[in-house]
Amino acid sequence: MMKRGWKRWTAAALTAAMAAGLLAGCGSDKSAQTGSAAETTKNGSTTEAAKEGTTAGDSKEEPVQMSFLYSRTSAEVDDNAGVVKMIEDRFNIDMKGFYVDANNFEQNLNVKFAGGEMPDALVVDTPAQLATYVEGGIIGELPIELIREKAPNFAKCADANDDGSLWSTMMYKGKNYGVGNPMNVIPMAMFWNKDWLDKLGLDVPETLEEYEEVLTAFVEQDPDGNGKKDTAGMAERSFGAVFGAFGLRCVTGNTPGFVVEEMQLGEDNIPFFPYIRPEAKQALEVLHRWYEKGIIDKEFITGENHGGYSWLSHPFMNGQIGLTSAQPRHYFAYSEDTSDQDNWGICLKEMKAVNPEANIVAGPAPVGPEGKSGTEAWSKVGHLTCLTTQAVSDPRKVDAFLAMLDAYYSDPDFMELSNYGLEGKHFKNTEHGRIRLIDGTDLRKEGVLQVDFDDTVLYAKEMNPEKTAFGKSITGNGYYRFNTPATEEFSNVVATLDTLTEQAYFDIITGEKPLDYFDTFVEAFKKAGGEAAEKAVQKVYAENLASMQK
Repeated sequence: MMKRGWKRWTAAALTAAMAAGLLAGCGSDKSAQTGSAAETTKNGSTTEAAKEGTTAGDSKEEPVQMSFLYSRTSAEVDDNAGVVKMIEDRFNIDMKGFYVDANNFEQNLNVKFAGGEMPDALVVDTPAQLATYVEGGIIGELPIELIREKAPNFAKCADANDDGSLWSTMMYKGKNYGVGNPMNVIPMAMFWNKDWLDKLGLDVPETLEEYEEVLTAFVEQDPDGNGKKDTAGMAERSFGAVFGAFGLRCVTGNTPGFVVEEMQLGEDNIPFFPYIRPEAKQALEVLHRWYEKGIIDKEFITGENHGGYSWLSHPFMNGQIGLTSAQPRHYFAYSEDTSDQDNWGICLKEMKAVNPEANIVAGPAPVGPEGKSGTEAWSKVGHLTCLTTQAVSDPRKVDAFLAMLDAYYSDPDFMELSNYGLEGKHFKNTEHGRIRLIDGTDLRKEGVLQVDFDDTVLYAKEMNPEKTAFGKSITGNGYYRFNTPATEEFSNVVATLDTLTEQAYFDIITGEKPLDYFDTFVEAFKKAGGEAAEKAVQKVYAENLASMQK
């Protein structure tokens, strides 16, 4: 069995490398926008720019250079692009993209950090990653009082959507290091090859048993009609739905392997590691049986994405498997009509390019033996946006960042510009809402999605009401990401736990280890720091909640 230790650096090694390198009810009432913007920048460098609709570009000060890394699909910007100029003029910045090669993204980013290169603003995956970056001198403090003062519209929306964890998410050792955004969260959807279902006369399955029947037919009944037994049912992106049938959140995401750092929040509001729960053993038993039957692609360990846009599933689009899982928008915009090109998400566009006749259909996550079901869902507190130590050392960069944040929560025009760009060039308006004409890296080169706080609750209401309603209609229960609070006990061992879990899970699924090896794995997990990390996370999470409720 292949080893997975290359996937992530350990937190200790990363911190050492970075240290060495660095040492040498919210709404959008337009009538209130001008006043709100003026309040946002009170006592700040952009005060005059916010008054009476003037722009920061009217300031006598030279623009301050700011670089952004808000996505793994990153790109340097075209300085002459229209969107770039509009954002630069409004906030008196010189906007730059911070490019990192998406292949082995984390390793490539860490190399830049170790060499002293960093963007001004970036998104971290988890608070645990935040701890590593804070300790390594990458992320700078951003006090909550300053955020409230200079981004009041954001603060209003955050307060209205805070279940107790939003403001505490970016806390580390008593200080705040960024902003978590209240997100409109839609769980992953299950997408089926409709042509295969139709050819075999099968309905979309609903229970775990029905899933097994349909997926077995995909293996044994030649759904692609080529006379060869060369098709499988699914690969690793659908594992989450199997674990969901047993009440657990399992994440494989858009990269191969299991994301152990994303813990689960129990119904008792206590976080835990789902990968060592007894129910996980039940899910692994199913996955092993499916692997033995050929339901699971034998190459699942390498992942479903083999290049390009990270959410592409190459075995699905190439007709090698009949089921995958992704966000609804990755395949459909506003309905399941595959005949309407305006409705194609980026993954369906790629699939249609390979096979123009391809048709897909969404279905529910499988219901397990005790009536449980669901897929992974991203966090309700998402897009964890930080400023680097480079940025917080310049008050003008802090002012500009908070002005952008507040505009995103008060001005629909800025939401549209930063996310969709210019009508006719980057998107078009239809009866179903805005439809992108350009995707991915090409958009970011044009300055679109460079300053982006993602699909917030307000953004979903203002920009995508129909698409939001459709996405929710084809998904069910979501096991939401728990933003694990930053603790040294967790960050120091999570890479080890990740490798340990992946190796054990791969071995059990493929049969290299018997199912009962799970019990040995659990003990090894706990002794490797998992037990102490879980207790530390539970303690800090409870303390953070208590501190924010005072």
